Amino acid sequence: MRRSPFATLLLAALVLPACLPRSARPSSPSLTSVADALLAGVEGEGALSGAIVLDAATGFPLYARHEHVRLLPASTMKVVSTSAALSALGPDFRFHTPVWLQGSVAGNLFLGELVLEASGDPSLGSWRFPETAQACEQLADALVARGIRQWFGPLRITHADEGPYGGLYGPGWAWDDAAYAFGAAPTRFAFRENVAELSVKRAEGQDCAAPVPQPLEVRYSPPLDTSTTAIFLDPAASRAGLGCTRERGTGRTRCVWRSTPGQCPRRASTRVSVEAPEALFTACLEDALTARGVWRVATPFLPPTATPTPSSPRELLLDFVSPPLSELVKVTNKESLNLYAERLGLRFTLERMGTESYTALREAFTQELHRRGIAPRLLRPVDGSGLSRYNVASARGLAEVLATSLREPYANALLESLPVAGVDGTLAGSAGAAIKGLVRAKTGTLSGQKAYVGIAERPHDTEYPRVVFALMLGNMDEQPALTTAQIFERFAEALVAAPLK
Repeated sequence: MRRSPFATLLLAALVLPACLPRSARPSSPSLTSVADALLAGVEGEGALSGAIVLDAATGFPLYARHEHVRLLPASTMKVVSTSAALSALGPDFRFHTPVWLQGSVAGNLFLGELVLEASGDPSLGSWRFPETAQACEQLADALVARGIRQWFGPLRITHADEGPYGGLYGPGWAWDDAAYAFGAAPTRFAFRENVAELSVKRAEGQDCAAPVPQPLEVRYSPPLDTSTTAIFLDPAASRAGLGCTRERGTGRTRCVWRSTPGQCPRRASTRVSVEAPEALFTACLEDALTARGVWRVATPFLPPTATPTPSSPRELLLDFVSPPLSELVKVTNKESLNLYAERLGLRFTLERMGTESYTALREAFTQELHRRGIAPRLLRPVDGSGLSRYNVASARGLAEVLATSLREPYANALLESLPVAGVDGTLAGSAGAAIKGLVRAKTGTLSGQKAYVGIAERPHDTEYPRVVFALMLGNMDEQPALTTAQIFERFAEALVAAPLK
């Protein structure tokens, strides 16, 4: 592996002191010297960087380098959207999604509509929470408890089209992200995080290099229509796997099943986004009803005397209640969930602007940043998750979002949502023992871009025991002398233990 002159110098600076007599050893490198050497090294390779360290108690700058340079924040934008939602709604806020019976009940027969009012809850049906995972079973149980064993009528979901652009993707999102789970559309009605499992299987003895098309078993879980999903084969790929894209305007999904020469896997699977979460919910509810012996005829063509009218009585059957916002924010930031971040950002927008749209979101975020005293040139948010390539942020802007949040009532909820180095979330794999448990940070990654914003504890510093930091790297080489993870860990080690000057 090539080594730049910067890497050689940095290695010598770290190793040489251990070889000197104790009386001749220099004092420990300061945060300033370590950070400057790290960032000068990546800049010397053609990358861009920006960093800042603030005293958590006062916001006073303790270190800064190119802190006003604007780069792509990627998923560090989630700190903006989650802190905004917490500031407007509070950590105890919960989404409520009511389900109504609209029609008439005669004995064990229900004639009419089951009406669900979409609330924007990103966790409905999610496996991440015990109170949401059994949503279909809870609804089926509520029908049985009402004495209903037969249901003639449709399922209707209201307010589902009131989200951004009628539920399309965010501005500046890459088209080839759309089919993947992380690129699920932030629809007003979301179910099971708008994701299904796609699996493909070859027949026994089938040749990987056989001409296309060939019979493959293609399934979705939950069961969905596979007629709009096309599978193509690449038997000479450098790496095996199943990758998908979605055709714009058609809703069709095109997947390539790759295998390497000499290998012929029998099956493969991947998690894909679903553009019609109503289909996910309907399939899930049908399974739950069947398991309980409830017979449903979905046709709206009922006898005229039984057809519900707008004046038919409406009865609340069930109210789905989400986990508290503090828990939603925790999974959003620790697991970097784009759908949750978008929905929380749009719910904040609805609270502040009275509507959901990305135009309104930009205005609502701009007003929130102004309230905190953060200048527009430091941070320009366009979406809530950081998937948009139109977002622009500086290290200064990101650090000030976190620093101002520390002075607000929801501070603990936001801090507890940040991944902990060496412990959980997107920092679970951090290898540095010196920073384990002492650094919390939201990470952000896009092609060639890496960003971090968080806090570091300095247990041996009575003057500055906690600092807020942001580190941004752009235009990173695919084979740098130091990886972004190595740069972050060395920067974080200095944050925790090095003298500030």
